[in-house]
Amino acid sequence: MLSYIIIIAIVVLSIILAGIGAYVVIHSADEKEEVKPVIDVSGQYAVVVRPARESLTAVKPGEASLRSWLETQEQLMPEQREAYINEWNAALEETIKTIDDGDKNGVATYRIELGPKGKNYCKFVNEDNFVTREQIRNHAEILPPYVFGCDCKLLPKQPWENPSKSGWKAVIPTRGSSYDVPDWRQFA
Repeated sequence: MLSYIIIIAIVVLSIILAGIGAYVVIHSADEKEEVKPVIDVSGQYAVVVRPARESLTAVKPGEASLRSWLETQEQLMPEQREAYINEWNAALEETIKTIDDGDKNGVATYRIELGPKGKNYCKFVNEDNFVTREQIRNHAEILPPYVFGCDCKLLPKQPWENPSKSGWKAVIPTRGSSYDVPDWRQFA
């Protein structure tokens, strides 16, 4: 009789322990399914990345600022003003999409491709410069568009690309921690 009670106690205890184990496994699986933030791995220590849209809208002029400045340019027709705003917004969206895609694919460095017009006003960067994701997070002003009619583009830097014999060079600040980015209140 005593042996039956011991066997029943062992079976009940085993069922209780199995239930607790199943509960822990189910709830730990839920925690693992949480979406993790995109991580910037451009440095020795990974940090949570600030979204590209947030970084750019903090330093680039908004549509209201663009419109108010374009209104002061009397030589422009209303269609030209609207075209400049649409072009600016499209360039900004393209830059944001490039960074967001890079964050998803683990891109840590980018390059700025200067168009024919861009070479005339972007003196702070040249063809063999690169920009890190950390620089983008801290100094989004170094990203295109720079001025109205800007034809510069942000592209992921591929490891096999080498623009010159001297290799890639980082974009460096010109005065302390600020970059010599052109004032946006001009036309390319």
